[in-house]
Parts: sequence; C-alpha cells; structure tokens
Amino acid sequence: MLSVERMEEIGKNIAEGRKRMGFHMPPFSSVPHLHLHVIAPASQMSIRSLSHYGPQSYWFITMDRMVQQLRTHNQVK
Repeated sequence: MLSVERMEEIGKNIAEGRKRMGFHMPPFSSVPHLHLHVIAPASQMSIRSLSHYGPQSYWFITMDRMVQQLRTHNQVK
C-alpha cells in the first residue's frame, strides 16, 4: 500500500513540482477511495475549478496540510 508521502513523491515527479496537489475532503469526495489530485497552478484554473480545488476551497486539502495533520493528529480533521 502506498503511503501519502509516496503519493506526494510520485505526484511531484509527474508534475515536475509546478502543480498543486491534494485531496477532496469528506463528505465532498468524488469517489470512495483515497486518490491524489495534481492540479494546474491557480492562475491557470477556471472559476469552477478554483471553487473545487483552489486555495480557499472547503472541499480540498493540500498535500502539505494533509501530511501535517497526519503527523500531528494521526488523522485528517
């Protein structure tokens, strides 16, 4: 099984470090399994995409925040 940190490493290799990465937060998950989204920079996103994956979205948690919460609380809140 892949760890979240391994998913991040693979995502960075694919995106060459230029894209946002993260996850949908329950109950807004689009499918019933953990999957990583690799997303274009906010400056290249449509308004609809920004609402779903942007920095202020309630539906999306960045990779950095996810890893921090897992290390600190052993869960995502």
